[in-house]
Amino acid sequence: MKADAASSPTGGVGAFERATLAAEIHDLYDGQGDGDRLLTAFRAAALYVPFAAGDADSDHESSAVDANDAQDQVMCSGEADGVRWLYAFTSTTELECFARARAEAGTDPGWASGRIRYWTVLGSRLLDVAVPAAVAESRTPAGVAVDVGAVRPLLLPPLSGVVPDQVAVDLVDRTSGTRPRSAGEA
Repeated sequence: MKADAASSPTGGVGAFERATLAAEIHDLYDGQGDGDRLLTAFRAAALYVPFAAGDADSDHESSAVDANDAQDQVMCSGEADGVRWLYAFTSTTELECFARARAEAGTDPGWASGRIRYWTVLGSRLLDVAVPAAVAESRTPAGVAVDVGAVRPLLLPPLSGVVPDQVAVDLVDRTSGTRPRSAGEA
């Protein structure tokens, strides 16, 4: 398996921030986690976000992918318990392990070629832009799943304080699809 980067404004940026996020995830699993520090580290980190497997076999080489081509690609995601999870990874090693497992299981035969194409995206952009776009597209709550299939995965659920309020499930009235009014609103 080989992960190939597509054109990205954050390419080559964020190694320190990814290491900080990995350390915060480690602390969380060791019972020493701090939610605010974890979310701050996630928002600052440049993460690896794979294209959907069907796009991995396109005729473009990674160095030839321009920003317009990348915009037409679909982020890899999965759905569980009524939530769409956008996949993001802290390392290309974790991304390659995930893709290998999916290809071997026959879940994503597009990755059987051994090529995984990805964007490098800031965590803040995933939460503030990609999650609302996923909700608008699928009409399903969306969150971010980090290092899916790894020893220490992380789920950032579609809750207020994590995702924008307009798509946070704890602030949306599911019957009307609108935010409920707070006590002080007219």
